[in-house]
Amino acid sequence: MNAKKGLDRRGFIIGGGAALAAAGCSFFRPRTQTGPVSLPAVGTWPWPENGLDPVETAGAQATGLSGCAVVSFGLIANRLKEALPGSAWPVLPPQLASFGNGGGPYGSDCGALQGPLLIMTLLGAPSTLKQEFYKWYCEFPFPSAEWDHLYPVKETVTTVSNSPLCHESRAVWEGVFLREVYDGTNYDNTRCSKLPRDCAKKAVQLINAWKATGYKGEWAPGEGFKACYDCHTQLYRDKQPGGIHSGKEDCVPCHAAVPEHGEAPPPEGR
Repeated sequence: MNAKKGLDRRGFIIGGGAALAAAGCSFFRPRTQTGPVSLPAVGTWPWPENGLDPVETAGAQATGLSGCAVVSFGLIANRLKEALPGSAWPVLPPQLASFGNGGGPYGSDCGALQGPLLIMTLLGAPSTLKQEFYKWYCEFPFPSAEWDHLYPVKETVTTVSNSPLCHESRAVWEGVFLREVYDGTNYDNTRCSKLPRDCAKKAVQLINAWKATGYKGEWAPGEGFKACYDCHTQLYRDKQPGGIHSGKEDCVPCHAAVPEHGEAPPPEGR
């Protein structure tokens, strides 16, 4: 009897595990299909032959989308679901990008960048295309008035962040708004709803160009920090202290430009 009970318990666990696995797979299966979907390899996801309309994509309804990363990702992903219904795009829930909302747990890269970046990664976009996207963000006066018809507040004050970081981008805007516009009562909370649409539009434009013409994007340090960038990347190639191998952000807003380095000894312990 005991042996039989053990066998039954084992059979239940195995059977239950199989059922759970099958249920899990069903989340990644369009309702019209009966078998599990074989997802494309990262870097090979499809894009419509004629591309997407940037304005229609970015200006679509955002029902069910919440947070800057989810909105910027979901606007593009939802349009891809419509354009490529037989693909794997309908499988992805827009909330997949929620990890980037508000710059993620540390307020780092703006979620409006991270959503389209995830799309670009699945497509296999060149690194330089992604870098151009980030640099554009750093230099763009957010938010544009292109989406004002979707929101109760019009002509939101615009600022240039000179950074891809959420906390910097928002703080720069907040400082200008509170000092120059805020009347103590009517707070404009539409800035970070409009901004993801600007990012979705730009990302679609870049991806369309890449897919249509092979455009790989362009990136070069701005004149304001080119000397810093060139020097520190050379230090990295020479394997010297102070070298950087991947930094692309303008360093001047946070770091004082020092004519010469190394004259004073570093702080103790550094």
